[in-house]
Amino acid sequence: MRYLIEHETVLEYPHTVREHHIELRLSPRPDGHQKVLSSVIETVPPSELSTYHDYFGNRVDYFCVIPPHRTLITRLRSEVETLKENPFSFTSVPPSEEQEWLSKELRAAPALYDFILHRSLLTPSVDKLAEVIEAAIPKRDQSRPMLESLLELQAWVSAQLEYRPGSTEVHGSLVASLRQGGGVCQEFAHLFITVVRAWDIPARYVMGYLDPGISGTLETTLSTHAWAEVLVPGGGWIGFDATHNLLANDHYVAVAIGRDSYDAAPQRGSFKGDSAGEQPEVTVTMQEQ
Repeated sequence: MRYLIEHETVLEYPHTVREHHIELRLSPRPDGHQKVLSSVIETVPPSELSTYHDYFGNRVDYFCVIPPHRTLITRLRSEVETLKENPFSFTSVPPSEEQEWLSKELRAAPALYDFILHRSLLTPSVDKLAEVIEAAIPKRDQSRPMLESLLELQAWVSAQLEYRPGSTEVHGSLVASLRQGGGVCQEFAHLFITVVRAWDIPARYVMGYLDPGISGTLETTLSTHAWAEVLVPGGGWIGFDATHNLLANDHYVAVAIGRDSYDAAPQRGSFKGDSAGEQPEVTVTMQEQ
């Protein structure tokens, strides 16, 4: 699939601010499953952008607006070709050999432990979940293929949360969302990741975009989407979208990965001024080419 993605964020402030420093994680990730054909970012006021890649390999565009201003606009225009038509298309590893496969991967790349050991308000210990979830938290049966357990977990997550747009804060506590019984795609992904890490399997958070023709009626307006990826023996990183109970395929465009949503925030920054301003106004379009 080939997509044209446009993403605009407008920040308005009631009083002038200055010395505004911004980081953007908006440009899609080039990897074996997607090609970035073009990616351009513009800002208002105009700024000179610089680029680096963070610890997780995400492209970060950053810039500064020193003069006083009351509005800041960032615009992304990117064209991406996605290649992963069938997420089940890989040679599976027998259940008796899956643990050894994972152990070899962890020995070869110890940084993968970041996606097992990390705990935060967004991805707490599984014991915290037991305090607010009445249903039994799934456990992994190592005599069965890991993928089967992960698919069952994805369905379980979908049953624990009701999708409620705008019901939670950005980077809000997962336990708080579970108490109220609802959340947005970030909470679905964080809950899935939390349980997988309790199984001692690497799981990471993904921020990106989902073809609006696939997402159905859950979202009233198109915005960024979130799902999880798990290191599956034989298959590598496989995407699990618990919000829609789907595996990620070529209708998904990955932008940034991390231990949780804070690592993969599309935009963050700091400034000098007397007001935090309003919530950002975000407009996203995603068109199949």
